[in-house]
Amino acid sequence: MDVLTSIDPTSSQPSSADPFHPSFFELAAQAQLQDLIKPAVRYVLAVLAQRSPRYLLRVVNSFDELYALLMGGIELHYLRVWGSSFAENFYGLRRRRRPGLSRGSAGVGATSVTVANAERLRKSEIRLSLLFLVGLPYIGAKLEDVWERNGGGLTNTAALFDDQPNVARFNDAPASLRERIKAAVMETFKTTYPYAKTAWQLWLLTYNVRYLFDKTPYWRPWFSLMRIDVRRVGPNDGPRKPLVPRKFPSLIRQPARFFAMLLRLAPGVGFEALKYGLPASIFFFKFLEWWYGADNPRRRRNTPSVNEQGSAQSLDPPAPLLPDPKGLLAEAGQEVEYKLPHIFTLSGKLLDELDNGADAKPTLTKGGRKLIHNSCPLCGAMPINNPAVLPSGYVFCYTCAFNYVQTHARCPLTSISIPDRTDALRKVLG
Repeated sequence: MDVLTSIDPTSSQPSSADPFHPSFFELAAQAQLQDLIKPAVRYVLAVLAQRSPRYLLRVVNSFDELYALLMGGIELHYLRVWGSSFAENFYGLRRRRRPGLSRGSAGVGATSVTVANAERLRKSEIRLSLLFLVGLPYIGAKLEDVWERNGGGLTNTAALFDDQPNVARFNDAPASLRERIKAAVMETFKTTYPYAKTAWQLWLLTYNVRYLFDKTPYWRPWFSLMRIDVRRVGPNDGPRKPLVPRKFPSLIRQPARFFAMLLRLAPGVGFEALKYGLPASIFFFKFLEWWYGADNPRRRRNTPSVNEQGSAQSLDPPAPLLPDPKGLLAEAGQEVEYKLPHIFTLSGKLLDELDNGADAKPTLTKGGRKLIHNSCPLCGAMPINNPAVLPSGYVFCYTCAFNYVQTHARCPLTSISIPDRTDALRKVLG
């Protein structure tokens, strides 16, 4: 998991000689992993709760508390066994108690066992680490939730551009002294919380910059309080205690002790499987994303819109709506098959009429109108003035179509209903 063992771009000369000194980017990556796990789990639960709300709705409503309990068990296991958090262990990091051997806890000829015992986290340091790993994010999430529920965030921003005075707060003022104090405290919290959060982030940024330039061995302020730093896992840094005992009871001779031992070891084995299940789940998710995506050649080959050569076939346009027998182009007393309009070729006589200023209009043939290309079926103007199209697909002059649809609420050619009337008109540009 340690992909940056030979690369330490942030180290200066003193720390570059230490191969177990992690870079800032390794620490930032494991911190980002901690921040990404919670929203991912929340999203999965929210999707599952939509299908089974009877069983999972209460879990979603109490997600912060249940997630804190779950992560508390996971982090406690990794702190006791590996001396690191779950994310730190995933990136091949561990926590070390300082100053280690500098206070004379071991001599010059100290063995690796003595060094490991001197650097091992004590119970008090494990409890404090658990508090900052689980308790601090939980408190931050609850404060953020309280701030948003009581009008923080976008509500305060929108109030800056509100011309109306905010008199609702004074009209709905609580009657009792306790409620007035509570409202005043909440108003103060809403105002000061963003500044306190900004100051907190700046404090963390200060430690990050100092660690980046090797001014401090602690990349978090609470590490300096506990005198704990983060190191890369070495070849001799194994688990603090064995995950499976050497003497395991036999299933045949001692079945009761065997199953009792399995139940006792099941949580630890499950927690250890998480660091292998996390990358496996990411790979599985990416595989499903590729399998159901458009880049999968197998899906492209099975798609009906792709031919044998692999080139996409063009989709045929829908069949045009034929004019209604009672529409504008109906023939009087005859049933004449409708033909699609072709490009109208102007004759020499018609060109002379157009040059002289005459209007070329469709002529009446056997009691019906003749649909000429680029002419309005209603007024016969050619070309169409300010063309507009109806949902039926036919184009008219905007004024003609507006007046007709406003009055009859249907297409003049196909007689299909247009309940939106003039809102269904769309201008044709070009």
